[in-house]
Order: sequence, then structure tokens, then C-alpha cells
Amino acid sequence: MISQTISKIKCESAEGLNAIYLTFDIDWAHDEILEDTIDLVEMYKSLATWFVTHATPLLGRLRNNPDFELGIYPNFNFLLDGDNRAGKNAEEVLDRLLTLVPEAKCVRSHSLTQSSRLIDMFSHKRFTHECNTFIPANSGIALKPWSSFCGLTRVPYFWEDDVHMFYDSIGISQPNPAELATAGGAESV
Repeated sequence: MISQTISKIKCESAEGLNAIYLTFDIDWAHDEILEDTIDLVEMYKSLATWFVTHATPLLGRLRNNPDFELGIYPNFNFLLDGDNRAGKNAEEVLDRLLTLVPEAKCVRSHSLTQSSRLIDMFSHKRFTHECNTFIPANSGIALKPWSSFCGLTRVPYFWEDDVHMFYDSIGISQPNPAELATAGGAESV
């Protein structure tokens, strides 16, 4: 099974549905941790989409690797709490990150914050792909991308580290991500 980047997903084609899509939210990680992760992904020659939260000297390394693409990872939670430290509105939050990653085609929001208004704004900001829909692997729902009302490709995913740890903490067994990926098909986009 091959790996691929999120922006390569096409709704109108089954091409790419049998690929593995690795995404990383850099979440203000310390550069030493981020560098270790980059080293691992490069060692395995995997393609990956990196969702950026902040400026770091490692953005140059990520940007210069042809196997990687950069997206943004806006945090609208402050706005929802009435705090404008990251921007006084959603557009400012996006624009701040787009100054760091002007080439971004993919977006995923902290806490998977989404709305029709945000999706429309993502489209107007020229994003092509949005990854804010988590569907647990044990749901039995086959994952498949779809086109939103504004043409943005919406890409669901089945595994998330914090959700996996939560399920483990309450004793709910979850499939191993490696097994899910090698099971293949549209169920494991």
C-alpha cells in the first residue's frame, strides 16, 4: 500500500482510496520532538501532510521535502471562549497561519471545529481539502471523501491519538492503526 498526501484525494475518482494518508498536527511541539518525528517519517520514505500551528525553523525542512505538504491547523477555541488573542475573528485566525504557510491547500481545525460558515471561508481562502470529520474505526462506516456545497473536498479519517488513548482508558478495544491501514479499501482513507 502506498502513502499519499491529503491534497491528492479526488472525490470523483476511486484513485487514491487505497493509499495510506499520514497527517501530523504539529501542535506547538518542541522542535526536538518535531525533528524526531520528521526523521522517522523520512526514514520510512512516507508521504505526509503536516498541519502547522506556529513558526519554527523546521518549516523550511518540511517545505523542502517533496514527500511532504503543509496545511494549517487553526485554533478557533479562543474565539469560542470570547478570547481574541489568536485573532478577533475566524478570518484573522486563518490569515495569521496563512502568513506562515501561504501555499497551504489543506486545513484541519483544533477540536475539529467546523460549520458551514467556516467551510465557506476555507473555500474562499483557496483551501481545497478539509479534514475535520473523525469517524471511529469501530463504527463500521466506510470512509469516503465528498465534495461540500462550496466545492471543498471533505476528508474523513478513522484514527486519532487522543481518541485512541481515551478509548483505552475506559476499556474499549480499538483496532491497531497498522492493521486498519493494511486492511485497505475505502474503509481506511
